[in-house]
Parts: sequence; C-alpha cells; structure tokens
Amino acid sequence: MAKTIALIFGVIYTLVGVAGFLSPLGGTFGMSPEPLLGVFYINLVHNIVHLTIGISGLLMAGTVENAVRYLRVFGIILVLVAVAGFIRAIEASIHGYLPIGGNDVWLHLASGLIMLWGASTAGRPAQAS
Repeated sequence: MAKTIALIFGVIYTLVGVAGFLSPLGGTFGMSPEPLLGVFYINLVHNIVHLTIGISGLLMAGTVENAVRYLRVFGIILVLVAVAGFIRAIEASIHGYLPIGGNDVWLHLASGLIMLWGASTAGRPAQAS
C-alpha cells in the first residue's frame, strides 16, 4: 500500500507543481503569492516545492522501503508546515517567500497525515475480509 500511496502523492504533487506555472489556473513564475484555482496561494518557490515532493514520490514509489521513507519524510515535513501555517507570526514572516497559510494549512495537514498513515501501514499483514 505504501508504494501506491507514494505514487498517488507523486502524481498529484507533480501535477499541482506544473499547474502552478499555468496562468489560466492562476499560476505564477514570480515570488508574489497568487491564488491557484482561486483557493490556494502559491508562488515560484511553492511550485518548486510541489514539484520536488511530486517527483520524489514518483522516483521513490518503486520499492516499499523507499516509498515508506518518502512518506515518512514528506509526511513529517507537511505536518510541520501545516503547524507553522497555524502560527500567524511564522506564516506572516515567510508569506512572501513561501505562502503556507489559509486553505494551504488544511491541505498540507491532510496530505502529511495521510502520508504518515501510509508509511505506518507498511509491513502489516493484510486483513482477511
């Protein structure tokens, strides 16, 4: 299951990273935060981070060990980014460099928790139905 979850997140984050550069979707190549699809604020750094997470997932999904490592590392990072987004002083101080507040908080928290859950399921025997 970890390989599948890593692959799914790899595809999603790669697509989001690419979409972040497409103007009709609200994309940007600049540092000024712009709303992607009118909902999630992104900028050049955010797009690069999304591509990094996505491409890493695609590359690491090949083996269970690598998939688990990917899910743990980026799961922890995304949960920490979400927590930082909840802390107004942190979010405000880095907003120009990496917008992490608003709706992004919930998306990063959900992604991180699902990734950590996926990593924790590795090695467990499948339940018989």
